[in-house]
Amino acid sequence: MKAPIIEIFSSFQGEGLWIGRRQIFLRFAGCNLDCNYCDTPLSRSSDNGIPMSVNEVLEKIEELKTPDLHSISFTGGEPLLYSEFINEIIQKTDIKIMIETNGTLPDSFENISKVDCVSLDIKLSEHFEESWNDDIFEKKSQSLK
Repeated sequence: MKAPIIEIFSSFQGEGLWIGRRQIFLRFAGCNLDCNYCDTPLSRSSDNGIPMSVNEVLEKIEELKTPDLHSISFTGGEPLLYSEFINEIIQKTDIKIMIETNGTLPDSFENISKVDCVSLDIKLSEHFEESWNDDIFEKKSQSLK
């Protein structure tokens, strides 16, 4: 199994509950939305990613580990497009897991065995040029549950 990866890097979380904590960020390519304020437009298309296997990702995580590592952040694009891939990584590591998601794929959470923190972005209709529909908010509500 492979997934399109934009980048894997070590840095500090800049927002949310784990702000200031050392994380390894794994940015997936591909997103199911087209938000007008996207801060990583390159990650919108899965064509922009490099196909990587779970073992290749785990090797890169090992290379980036530091004594102050707190967690891994799965981000994107939309990481839950690759929930089975994420779960394989989770099952092979004991590092805390954060998922940064748009929250529109609630069924994908069922494929993931462990999550320590979720950053779920609430998007409003004005965040979209044309792709907004009321179903988006309902799916976010399901994800929160």
